[in-house]
Amino acid sequence: MNSDSADVISVVKLELDAKLLKAIDVALQPESENPSSERSTTSISIDEKQLIITTYASDTTALRASLNSYLRWVEGIQNIVLSI
Repeated sequence: MNSDSADVISVVKLELDAKLLKAIDVALQPESENPSSERSTTSISIDEKQLIITTYASDTTALRASLNSYLRWVEGIQNIVLSI
């Protein structure tokens, strides 16, 4: 899946602490480089204090599944980093 063949696109921007942004970026880059499904791809980027999650998908079900996964991973990483 690439951005040209995507039927639906989502961009989520989360304003987070700089320490947390780095941890999330390092943890999620391997996931975004090797998607588990051919129905969607996701890219992770950082712009100042924002984590930007951009998801391209072939349908809304794939978009929702991918986005839910990334948001749960962000929540889990946040819980771990902030508890240290």
